[in-house]
Parts: sequence; structure tokens; C-alpha cells
Amino acid sequence: MTLPSHLIVGLIIGKVTGNYPFAITSSVLVDIDHLQSYLKSGVISKPKLFWKTITDQSDPYGDQRGYLHNFIVFIILSTILLMVFGYALFPLVLGWLGHLFLDALDNSDYWPLYPYKLINFKGPILYASFQEIIFSSILLVIYFFI
Repeated sequence: MTLPSHLIVGLIIGKVTGNYPFAITSSVLVDIDHLQSYLKSGVISKPKLFWKTITDQSDPYGDQRGYLHNFIVFIILSTILLMVFGYALFPLVLGWLGHLFLDALDNSDYWPLYPYKLINFKGPILYASFQEIIFSSILLVIYFFI
């Protein structure tokens, strides 16, 4: 899913938990692991190729959704965070989980056990499409009504 979808999920979680900063930050910043792929492949220094890479549903390098998208890493780090800091970081954990859920819904490659590519989720919603706009609009309506 694209940034607006992740942002809206962060807003919903922030509203429900009362902690917008943690919910929004974690829902959006999980994609920071894309930078590793962009740097390694060199696309970050080529503006046209970089734009094409970030707006296309395909992952030509096979590693844009890296370790922060790994469900086992999520479980381990979330458990540690909650054990050390308590439920103060629960909105952060929910934001991260919301991000993973959205990425599993779009039709881009999503390997929940990255770097092991034994399982690949491709959801029903086309990446950066009219379908995603409709889905995000529904999420926005939910945000305003909760």
C-alpha cells in the first residue's frame, strides 16, 4: 500500500489508543527498510528510475520489503518492546502490525519471512490503484466515525 493508506491506518490506531505520534510513526516508518534496497541498487541517485521504482507495484530487486516487514522480527521486537516499556508502546506495535496487514492486502510481493522467500502474499488490492483509493476512502470514513 502507499503512504496515504498507511497514514490513515496510523490515524485510526492513534484515535483508538489516544497516541497519535506512536501510531502514525510506526505505521509509516516501517517502510524505512526500502531505503536499503534503493541504496544497494543505486536507484536512489537516479530520480526518474527512483520515481518509477517507488510508484510501481513490482519489486525488481526482491528486497524492498525487508526485515521490518518480517513477521517474526515483528513478533520478537514487539514482545521485547512491550516487556521493557509496557503498554505505553502498544500504539507503536499496533501501527506496525497495521502496516504489515496493509502490505499483505496489496498485490505487490510480500514475503512475511524475509529474507526467506518461501511464502509470498499477494493480496487482492492493486498497488497505487483506484481500488486502493476506494479502500483508503473507506478507512478515512471509519476514522471519522469512530
